[in-house]
Amino acid sequence: MHQTTDKPFRVIIVGAGVSGLILAHALQLAKTDFVLLEKGVVAPPWGSSITGIISTCKYTYPLTDSTSYPDLTLERREFLQILYDELPDKSKVLTGKRVKHVEDNEEEISVELTDGSVEKGDLVVGGDGVHSTIRGAMWATANKAIPGFISEKEKQSEHAMVATYNCLLGIAPMQPGLGTNDMTMICNDGFTFQNLCQPDAIYFMIHHKLPEPIRHSERVRYTDEDAEKVAAKYANHRLSENLVFGDLWRSRTRANLVSLEEGVLEHFFFGRTVLIGDAAHKVTPNAAMGGLSAIEDSIALANAIHGLTQSHPDGKPSKDEVTTALQQYQDERKPRLQRIHDDSAMVTRLMAHDTWYFYLLMRWILPMIGLFPLVHTISKLGSQGPRLRYAENDEVQGTVPWSDPQPKRQKKIAAAA
Repeated sequence: MHQTTDKPFRVIIVGAGVSGLILAHALQLAKTDFVLLEKGVVAPPWGSSITGIISTCKYTYPLTDSTSYPDLTLERREFLQILYDELPDKSKVLTGKRVKHVEDNEEEISVELTDGSVEKGDLVVGGDGVHSTIRGAMWATANKAIPGFISEKEKQSEHAMVATYNCLLGIAPMQPGLGTNDMTMICNDGFTFQNLCQPDAIYFMIHHKLPEPIRHSERVRYTDEDAEKVAAKYANHRLSENLVFGDLWRSRTRANLVSLEEGVLEHFFFGRTVLIGDAAHKVTPNAAMGGLSAIEDSIALANAIHGLTQSHPDGKPSKDEVTTALQQYQDERKPRLQRIHDDSAMVTRLMAHDTWYFYLLMRWILPMIGLFPLVHTISKLGSQGPRLRYAENDEVQGTVPWSDPQPKRQKKIAAAA
């Protein structure tokens, strides 16, 4: 059953981060109507780096031999700017638009903004980060419709966003003593240095275990003074024979201290609202899977939306059909995201010698057997992501096969005259 209407199916994306901009590209490719709302500006000077490469149809994990795609590390802000600059229709991206209220009903969903304007559509996508406004609105809508649907226990459970580590991250010019295209990891008891080196910059991170876990409801806003204290604590630790962290810190061009929330939520959607990226799940960055999972969410959701719109070319799907599609999206994503979460958590704790088991594994066992088993595990996990099913590209194959490969194009052979 569907609604006959002259208005096309419209998606309201909230948040112009990685997941939001990737979804915007996928929807434009499918010719699906949308608007993208961002409370600030596109590509703000936050975060450090993102590692990987995007082809037309899928995110490829940055292990060149495994995928046959080249490795690429760049500043997160630069990556977001590229995604925005390459959008065919930038008029659909509205900045300075902060959400005030979301109203979900049988026929449509509307988003009221603090400037008094209202955006109406058929689906709201919360890609607004770990402290998501849309997630809070979705929880409120769910509990109003079904009291207790999102319980306080669920919000505070181990599946909710909990920070056990924080991270001092930043960017500095290339320094003598570190390779120009290397990733270096220095493991210690309770903290880890991780440096991603490019010819023109070093993207540095210190992952540090907190004395006590911090839940998302206890949000901590770190100051520049907090960052200075952490930097001073580790200033004399060596990154190479002739370089200490203090040298890197003093030459930094930008840095900040952030919490590293972890968790996979129980519910990714309710009604006409669905969550993607950090709004629905969060991992530590040691295994470089945060950007991967956000991009995959956008691809999987774009496939679901495309299926909905294609099934009703002369109208709109009903709310029940939207619910079915969102349930399929959640069922597809949750098991994989839990695996990504668990593997990322393991790598973080392994590198920080979180327990005697991890200490022995990192200090004695891995040096004997090498890193290949770990690299292969991460490569295989990366190869199992979704592809954008309505797009085509010339896909290449590495040593680890894609679990959902791009079908080979049918070549047209001209008949002989």
